[in-house]
Amino acid sequence: MEIDMEWEDQLKLKVRYWVRQGLKTLDEIVPQCDGASPIEVERILKKVKREDLSDVSKSLEYRNKFFYNLPASNPKHYQWWYTLASQEDFVGRLLSTHDKLRVLCIGTPTIASVLSSNEVPTVLLDIDADIIELYNRTYSNKGKGVRYDVFKGLPSEHHKKFNISVIDPPWYLEYFKAFLSRAISGTKNGGLVYCSIPQILTRPGIAAERQSIIEELTNCGHEVLCIEKSSFKYIVPEFEDVSFKEKKLSLSNQPWRASDLLIIKVRGDKLLVNSEEKSPLIHSFSRASSQSIFRVFLQEENIKTSVGPRRAIGFKESISRRDKKEEVNVWTSKKDGFQFEDYSISKEILSSWASGKSKSETVEQLKSSQNEIRNIVEKHDELLELWSRHADGDVRRSDKHIKEISERSHSQWATKPSAREYGSKSDGFRIEYQRDRDRVIWSSGFRKLADKTQLFPLGEDENLRQRLAHSIEVMQLATTISNSFGLDKDLVEAGALAHDVGHTPFGHAGENALDRLFVHLGVTCGFNHYEHGVDVVRYLEGSYQNNAYEIHHGLNLTAEVCDCILKHTYCHSAEGSGHHDVWKKSKHKDYLKCSGFSHLEGQAVRAADKISYLLSDIEDGIRLGAVKHEDLMFCRLFNRSPIDFRMRKGESLYMKFIEQRGAIIKLLMEDVILESSKRISSLSSINEVRNANDYCIYHSPEIMADTNEIWEKIQVRLLHNDPRVITANLKASKIITELVILFTLFPEYIDERFRIEHERLRASVYMKHYELDCPKVTIPTSFTVFLPLNFMIGFNEKKLKDIPIYNLVIAKDYVASFSDNKCNRLHRELLTN
Repeated sequence: MEIDMEWEDQLKLKVRYWVRQGLKTLDEIVPQCDGASPIEVERILKKVKREDLSDVSKSLEYRNKFFYNLPASNPKHYQWWYTLASQEDFVGRLLSTHDKLRVLCIGTPTIASVLSSNEVPTVLLDIDADIIELYNRTYSNKGKGVRYDVFKGLPSEHHKKFNISVIDPPWYLEYFKAFLSRAISGTKNGGLVYCSIPQILTRPGIAAERQSIIEELTNCGHEVLCIEKSSFKYIVPEFEDVSFKEKKLSLSNQPWRASDLLIIKVRGDKLLVNSEEKSPLIHSFSRASSQSIFRVFLQEENIKTSVGPRRAIGFKESISRRDKKEEVNVWTSKKDGFQFEDYSISKEILSSWASGKSKSETVEQLKSSQNEIRNIVEKHDELLELWSRHADGDVRRSDKHIKEISERSHSQWATKPSAREYGSKSDGFRIEYQRDRDRVIWSSGFRKLADKTQLFPLGEDENLRQRLAHSIEVMQLATTISNSFGLDKDLVEAGALAHDVGHTPFGHAGENALDRLFVHLGVTCGFNHYEHGVDVVRYLEGSYQNNAYEIHHGLNLTAEVCDCILKHTYCHSAEGSGHHDVWKKSKHKDYLKCSGFSHLEGQAVRAADKISYLLSDIEDGIRLGAVKHEDLMFCRLFNRSPIDFRMRKGESLYMKFIEQRGAIIKLLMEDVILESSKRISSLSSINEVRNANDYCIYHSPEIMADTNEIWEKIQVRLLHNDPRVITANLKASKIITELVILFTLFPEYIDERFRIEHERLRASVYMKHYELDCPKVTIPTSFTVFLPLNFMIGFNEKKLKDIPIYNLVIAKDYVASFSDNKCNRLHRELLTN
């Protein structure tokens, strides 16, 4: 069969576009291919899948850097913006139907921004200087923005240079003619012009205006291909919302306005007849921090009022330019209009306000030119609310100011933040580690720590320690240590709150069960909660996978916070979970880079972690009767001053411990701070911290020996061997292992939302790490005795062999994300009942 190559190229373009958008299967792609046969789509899909599309990344610049930062709309420039969905759908259509695009956008900045984010060569022409400045700042290497008055001729460098033009004229005849003429001038013969036009009931007479435009285009020799209904929707600008409220109209701000799409094929150079209009010079003013919220506009002409500056009648309520209203020469994005007799002094006042000067500074600056300047400035503030409402004042601190204050409190030993993995723009009121801390606090992994075991099963006593409380205790202790050395408090808080986010249900028992299972199945990297904690914050948290501002795996934390998580290690047996052992098997080396000790903030978190769990283990052991008074007295630490465990007759050991807990913390913290001070003082610079001979923040040898003694005599001998702990550990190992095997063999049991979120990791570095280690696993029959597989209809033992590693990894990640209660409940529902 002979193939039409133009048709083939069009279909390939469309299939490639949808694959890049994340569609994978034939079922998903066929409906998007404009009626092409599934047989042909499958043939093209196979070709496209052989192409390397790995370098194509989804840019969100058009959202987070441009659309959400658009200046407040100018009502006299008719600035209605397309909705995000309309922008994305239209650009998707261009990308899937046109190859080698070069696009001219006139008055369509949102379309220009999405095109530039997709690496399409684009020129934006727009009357608004603030929009052009934002576009050029955002797309300095991808597009070009030029301030342009459409009633002037098109600059010669843009004549017939584009195969596509996209325009959105204000909906009045003279604007349509001007915009269409400029688009025709810029578009090559045979190229297309896409023009938004009002729907036929927009206002009386609009249908006739539409028809006259179509007839004139045809008379000029251009081909009107079609009119598509309701192609674009518009968000409701604030100025329109204000006008509706003034008219007491009960209407939400949901998008209601739509436009049809006129598509024209350019044939020749003939333009529509239109007289050139002289546009008055308009200036815009705003404060940098609130340009997207409030702008003031000034037209360079005076209006005689005889009563001085005044509010214009009818301007705020007007919906259309046909409405009766007074002329204005100063107006705002909130649809307040005014008449000023001397625009030049208004321009000076507005410039001073926009530069950030206070009202008094403005008066001082202008007093030489005007005797009554104070009254004039006050009148401007009264009408426009420049300082009374639309100025930050002297109280607010910017993120830059916050950073300066924070850095002044730091010593030379504080760790500076590195760049984020996926980049990120400041939100204007927090600095880097503060954002990390807040992302951790709002993560699902952190929230689930409230129902994860510390040592004893949570069901034994409602007052027993869970990992959320432990993390908060670690944050308090680590912050105290860091303050003593001028370290970064925000990094310490973020690292402390996140340090245990990788813990499985049932604590170390669940962790050990997963590790043993992986090793038995041939996955040599095994499992540990240090590594998994970084997995969670880099890959598994899903809140940013389709966020308005960022699209990426995980939380996009700085490497320094991830370092705290990976390296808060401690190993009494000196093998298996020291930070060198964890690092050797880690998939995070390329991001964290340093194999040595953690930075000083990370070491403060590690030291605080050891103090917290020592105290909480003993406290819980005493509460449950596993630890007696004599057990404490046989340990040196509890005989050191200022600790006093002398018991009065009938006194509760638990209450005595609570009473003495402050003294124990004081002793341990003073020792850490004193010993660490000696160790840090021996260093010549912060660069020596990572490769020092030992931890720079830790206990003295004497107290270290005391804590090791408590570990052996109380934590291991009494607590870890307590029948309740052993029983809980046995139960935990059984539940965790059985659920992971069940979900590996039958992924259908995994929650659909989790599966969809996790699916995005299939082609990531995360999965490649496991695939290089062990691409397939075989589950021994002996591991499945808890399942009646031999009695299942259609079950074949081959199902236990050559299982893709992905099935095991998603099962592991699913189970590791559970709280203790959810783990117990699912095991009971799926395997017990």
